[in-house]
Amino acid sequence: MTTLAEIEAAADQLPAEQQQELLLFLAARLHVASGPLPPPRDIPLDKIQSWIAEDEAGHRRFLAGE
Repeated sequence: MTTLAEIEAAADQLPAEQQQELLLFLAARLHVASGPLPPPRDIPLDKIQSWIAEDEAGHRRFLAGE
């Protein structure tokens, strides 16, 4: 197999368990190839709390039918 189309056709023939194994194999390869993860974002607590308050207010409006 040398083309993606051939590989995809072969993968379609695999049982579901082996397709899952293939998926995990590819995901592990992609993780290694992509390098390290970016550093976590430093979001101030007050900003996070404002997002939560906004979301909760929206949920209350939704429940009220607004």
